[in-house]
Amino acid sequence: MYDFLRFVPENLMDLGFKSYIFMLEKPGICGGVVVKAENPDDLRKKLRKVRKNIIVGVTGNEAVCREAVMRRKVDLILDSDNRQLDYATIKLAAEKDVAIELSLAKFIRNKGLSRMQLFERLCDEVRVIKKFDVPFVVTTAAENVYEMRTRRQVENFFSFFGCEIVKARQHATRLVRKYYDTRFIMDGFEIEAELEADVKKKG
Repeated sequence: MYDFLRFVPENLMDLGFKSYIFMLEKPGICGGVVVKAENPDDLRKKLRKVRKNIIVGVTGNEAVCREAVMRRKVDLILDSDNRQLDYATIKLAAEKDVAIELSLAKFIRNKGLSRMQLFERLCDEVRVIKKFDVPFVVTTAAENVYEMRTRRQVENFFSFFGCEIVKARQHATRLVRKYYDTRFIMDGFEIEAELEADVKKKG
């Protein structure tokens, strides 16, 4: 399982994850880009400037998220404290093969009534995700070292709310391989090691 972070730690701890993906506004190595938009027009403008060979995550209001699932460049609808996803947007994400991120950090940051509202929203999102078999990933989405947690803690938390963790792992692995595994072509297809070596020799 991969964790998708919003920062690059000085020292990476072994918390049980296979690896970390750094989702940043200015992307670096082994990561993706966060596109923050104020409205659908702003999103379209910013997506034009994003290079093709990188994981693209979008964050914004309900209208921005709805537009994002329609964009071919977008891989992931990022989670946030105030993200709102309606029924139609989540259903459309399944049709367009855009993954929905479910994150733990926002529950750590919020308390009281705000946290209870986040629990209710999560239950609604999980119900629709399961109904339409929407691709999704579970992450910490940590913005600092204090929000980081172990893989087991993340998986146990979302399992409690009905998430199918095996599917979450598969979706995360598929997304990472799409950009960082040269042998990956599409689901069920990949270049065999011997064939890849042959191609390199001829090239």
